[in-house]
Amino acid sequence: MKNWNIEELKAQAKTYDKKEVYAGKVKKVQDEMKKNDLTAIISFKPQNTFALSGFNPILYSHPVVVIVPAEGEAVLLVHSLRANHSKDQACLRDIRLFGAWGTQKPMADNAYDAISMILDEKKLKGGKIGYEGDFLSMTQFNKLKEISEAAEMVNVQDLLLNSRMIKTEYEILMLKMASYLANIGMVAAIDNIRKSEIEASIAAEIAMRQAWSRDLGEYEVASFGNTEGGIVNALWCYSCSGTRVPYGCECPSNRVPKEGEVCLPVCWAAIDGYHTENERTVMIGDIDERHLEAYKAMNEGRKRAFAMMKEGVTAGEVYDAATSAYVEVGFEAYLPGRVGHGMGQSLHEVPSLNRNSKMVLKEGMVCTVEPGLVFPDWGSTRHSDTVVIRKDDIEILTTYEEEFIKR
Repeated sequence: MKNWNIEELKAQAKTYDKKEVYAGKVKKVQDEMKKNDLTAIISFKPQNTFALSGFNPILYSHPVVVIVPAEGEAVLLVHSLRANHSKDQACLRDIRLFGAWGTQKPMADNAYDAISMILDEKKLKGGKIGYEGDFLSMTQFNKLKEISEAAEMVNVQDLLLNSRMIKTEYEILMLKMASYLANIGMVAAIDNIRKSEIEASIAAEIAMRQAWSRDLGEYEVASFGNTEGGIVNALWCYSCSGTRVPYGCECPSNRVPKEGEVCLPVCWAAIDGYHTENERTVMIGDIDERHLEAYKAMNEGRKRAFAMMKEGVTAGEVYDAATSAYVEVGFEAYLPGRVGHGMGQSLHEVPSLNRNSKMVLKEGMVCTVEPGLVFPDWGSTRHSDTVVIRKDDIEILTTYEEEFIKR
C-alpha cells in the first residue's frame, strides 16, 4: 500500500509558525464578526476553543474559554491547574487564569467572574455578544447574558463551524499525518478480519499506536473531552460484521464473521486535533450476486465522485455523480441522504455532501467520500476516504490498495 512519506510531512510542518497559523484563524473569525456587527464571541465548545487557540487540555473539568473581540487580541481563559500546559502549548499570547491552584495568581475565583473582568477591561460589555447555541446550557447562556450586559445575544455556532471548514496547508499536513496512521490501521484490521470483530479492531489500534510511537511521537493523538472525561488517545477502530454492519457505529464484539457476509472496519485517527477516517467493506468469501452488484456500483460511484470533485462543483452534483452508479443497476430505493461529510476538529462537520445541496466546494475543504448502501437484513457496501478539495481536482488522503476486498 502506498502511504504518505511521514518524514517529508514532518519536515514540511516544521516550516510553519503555529502561532501565525492560529492568529490567521482568529483573524478569519474576526472578519466574519465585523460583517455581522458582533462585538465579541465567548467560546466554550472544545472544538472551537482549540481551533482558535491551539490548546486542548484533554479533560475539560474546568471551562476553557476563548474571548474574541471584533478588534484586537483574543484571550484564552483557563483554570490555574492548566497554567503550565496552556503556556507550553497554546498559540494565543494573552492567557488568563481563574481558580486557586498551587502558587498561581488567578484573576478571579471562577470563570464567569474572570470573563466579566475581561469584558470590562476590553470595553466589550453591552454589545452584540456571540454564543454557541449548539453547546451552552441554558444556565450558561443566562449567566453570559447577565455578565456581558449584552444588548443582543447572537448564536454563532454556524459562524464558528464554517470558519473551520476551509483548512490551511498546515492543518492539511496534520490531516495527512492522521491519515498515515489510519491507513496503517486499516491494513492490520483487514489482515485480521476473519478472527473476530474485536481481534480486527485491536490489531488496527495496536498498529496505529505502534506507528505513532515510532514515527509521530512528538504529536498528540488526543481528541476533545468534556467535564466528565477526556480522550487522551484517539486512534480508534471498530469492526462490525454481518447484520451488525448497518448499525453504523457499534462497539465490536467477539463475533466471528461468516462466509458470504461483509465486515466493515472503521479506522479513525487524530493528529494535533485533526481527525481523519478510513473505512472499507470486506467480503468474507463469496457474497451473493445482488450484493456483489451493489459492491461494484459503490466502487464505480466513488470513481465518478472523485473524477468531478474540485473547487466550484456543488455538493449536490457530487451526490448525483456518486449515486448514479447505484441508480443504473436498480438500487434507487436504497440511496443514502448524503455521500460524505466534513472532517477536521470533529469526525462529522461541514461540508456535507447531501442530495440537492447547493453548497459550492472550495479549495481547502476536507470531507469524506463514502457513497454507501445499507441492507438492514444483510449488511452494507461502503468504502470511505478522506479527501481535500483542490482548485482543479482533489487530494485523496486515505487509501487501501484493493477496490474489491475479499478475505
